[in-house]
Amino acid sequence: MRNFLCWLGIAVLASSSLFACSSQSDQDCVRLTPSSRRCAKPGFAADPPPPAPLPTVSAAPASTVSSASVPSSAWSVATAERLLSALPAVQEGVWTSARPPFGTYDFVALRCIGLGERGQRPPERPVIVLLPGAHQHGEIIEPREQSDWRLYLATRGIETWTVDYRTHYLPREQLLDSRFMQAWTTEAFVEDAVAAIQQAREVSGQEKVFVGGFGQGATFAALAAARIGGEGIAGLVLLDGYVLDPPDKDAFYRQRPPTPNWFADDLESHYLPYKRWIKILQDVIDDPNGPDFLPEPIFDNRAQALAHFLYAASAFGGRGGLSNAKNGRADVVLLARVLQRQDRYWPRAQNHGGFELKRHLAGVQFDYATAFTMLQLPLLAFSSDTMDNAGIAWSERMRFTAHATATSDVEFRVLHDWGHLDVLFGSEAADEVFAPMAEWIGRHAGGRRK
Repeated sequence: MRNFLCWLGIAVLASSSLFACSSQSDQDCVRLTPSSRRCAKPGFAADPPPPAPLPTVSAAPASTVSSASVPSSAWSVATAERLLSALPAVQEGVWTSARPPFGTYDFVALRCIGLGERGQRPPERPVIVLLPGAHQHGEIIEPREQSDWRLYLATRGIETWTVDYRTHYLPREQLLDSRFMQAWTTEAFVEDAVAAIQQAREVSGQEKVFVGGFGQGATFAALAAARIGGEGIAGLVLLDGYVLDPPDKDAFYRQRPPTPNWFADDLESHYLPYKRWIKILQDVIDDPNGPDFLPEPIFDNRAQALAHFLYAASAFGGRGGLSNAKNGRADVVLLARVLQRQDRYWPRAQNHGGFELKRHLAGVQFDYATAFTMLQLPLLAFSSDTMDNAGIAWSERMRFTAHATATSDVEFRVLHDWGHLDVLFGSEAADEVFAPMAEWIGRHAGGRRK
């Protein structure tokens, strides 16, 4: 009965509470989208955090092109090194670069975090380039090393460079035209990752750097390493992301219905407008023990309600695949902070229901699959396994990818009863993921120096 009421609450969430004031005056009405004909009470909606400000476009030198107005992909300093207030020994600097086809939002950023000033760090320090998951970015959300892999590694002498994807510059209001995202293919983001790796090597002065990623970022990391044949890379770290499906398994890819003239995946759904979602997350952050956000309260408090909905997320199998915070694997308030700061849009050409190499890289001239299997880089991989409960065979895909290259130096770990988000933001992530990662990087960096 409890489960029935829970799903009933989801079904009526939009109709009962989201549009509770459709007949009231405009003064009492918050329109959830610019084109919405209905609205909600002010207390049922919240504005999202602002997007990253667009960098200034720089032009290529006139001597190298016919017109000085042609955009350049050269990197420029966006933020000089600054101390992080929560960790005064750690400094952060930010670089940005315009990327082809040089549209309004075609920028990426690189955030360098390290212990002390960059010029005073050991010349042979370990350096890792990290690629976040879909809808994620490199901004620090929870400034504690136990909750952030960059800060954990940085305080242990490992310099981290994290990519902000092009999606980080998009507005978080409703987009009315998403045609520019047609060009934001998997290969385009892999090329962005390659450029970031090269920039990190050049600025850090390291001949080789480690490359890692989480979720779809792990896919980008593996494909970027394949694209450059492992050149300049000391090792790969893959957190809950894969490249290859086992030959005896059907692809996890699921074709979504076509959406003519629309090229973005949106965190807003038909039943849950984006501003309502942001309000739910803010309420959990402000008062996790307050009444839940369903029209008729079902759970003991709103934190418990959010934990349940993350556990039941159908796209991740519906059995803790997104997060097992419901059973103690993560602090749901931290997850609310992370989800609140997500980038709203993601290019539909990449996501579209899962990853399948032949589909997402169809038509490209480079043979990514063969290049990946030929890599001889040390590899460390972690996998959640709660999606396996739904018959998705998620951890098997991680295992197959981890052992698909030509190297014998592979460490693969399955995190039992962990959901996808728990791998990076879970209550035990520092001990079970960050610490082994730091040890592995240190060990392989030492071998590289010898």
